[in-house]
Amino acid sequence: MTLDKKNTKNQINVNDFEAYQDDEIDLRELVKVIWNYKWLTVAMCAVAIAGSVFYALNAQEWWVAKGKVVKPQLNDVGVLYSQSKNVGAIINASNATADKSDVRELMGLFEPNTLFNTFIISFNSSLNKKLFLENNSFFQQYLTNQGIKIPSAELTAENELIRESFRKELNNWMSQIKASHDPKNGEVSLSFRTDRKDSSALLLNQYIDFVSEKVKLNQSEKFVLFVNSAKQELSVSLEITKKRVEQELAVMLKKTEYAYQIASQADLSEYQTSRNPDAELFEINLGEKALKAKVTVLKSLTDFSILDPSILQKQITLDALNNLKLIDNQSFVPFRYLEVVEPPFSRAEPKRALIVILATLLAGMLSIFIALVHYFLTKKEN
Repeated sequence: MTLDKKNTKNQINVNDFEAYQDDEIDLRELVKVIWNYKWLTVAMCAVAIAGSVFYALNAQEWWVAKGKVVKPQLNDVGVLYSQSKNVGAIINASNATADKSDVRELMGLFEPNTLFNTFIISFNSSLNKKLFLENNSFFQQYLTNQGIKIPSAELTAENELIRESFRKELNNWMSQIKASHDPKNGEVSLSFRTDRKDSSALLLNQYIDFVSEKVKLNQSEKFVLFVNSAKQELSVSLEITKKRVEQELAVMLKKTEYAYQIASQADLSEYQTSRNPDAELFEINLGEKALKAKVTVLKSLTDFSILDPSILQKQITLDALNNLKLIDNQSFVPFRYLEVVEPPFSRAEPKRALIVILATLLAGMLSIFIALVHYFLTKKEN
């Protein structure tokens, strides 16, 4: 019984060893297999090289122009910066009803940080990119070369296909117009990708100028709008205040005339002490002589600021804004170049050498895989 168990155990160990030997891969045998299928590898690599070279030579070329900018210095926008501060100071000094947050925004319109941040946001704006490209001759020529038509306003199936193709290419170009901000040093890298080397730098400079003009126009319009709004608000407030004071003066004159009439009829010619003058509807205690003089003065009164000093304050502020000579100086730039835009030295795409190398490596790996699979399938059948 014990002998049978030992024989059985030995038989199992022999079988396991033989199975292990069958599954074991000999490195020398593997190299031999690869060498035997060398012509398959050579053929596939040759086809891959030819195909990748053909593709690399005929693929669409892309060139990327770049530049670096930082925020402008204060002296770059000194005139408009001082002007905005002056207007804000005038409005603040008047204690006008203008919203304090609006005044702060006005005073910060030409701050270097504000201008620079506005420029970056405008540069990355999809609306600005779309508007620039749709009216650009280089982009129009590219569409013509690619056989892409510009869609019309017609609501047809054919025009919808044209619109989809146009939108796809437009979005492709828009995605390659970038302003990348580096928060560590405050630098911003501007880039523009086009299909031609000479046009990439030209288009980037054109787009920078396009965005800069929009920023300058937008900030200047905001400034003029705020000043005009402040003038209008002060004018309306001044007129309302004058009307109110005028009505109060008319009521005061009428009450004084009634008091003069009562004092005359009551023979109260001199001032009389009143125990509670505030309770009296008419100031008859002033006496006939004083009331008559008061009526004369009230009728001749034309300077309403005597009754309400805020009228004079508002008038001074309005005159200061009207006499302020707004300098429409849009020669400033909302950034400062760190690296000017120049034509690129090399293509961004396609990377021809890399394409050929990767295609050759993939073809070689695929040929080796095919060779090994074919060898092991043939070996098992035998």
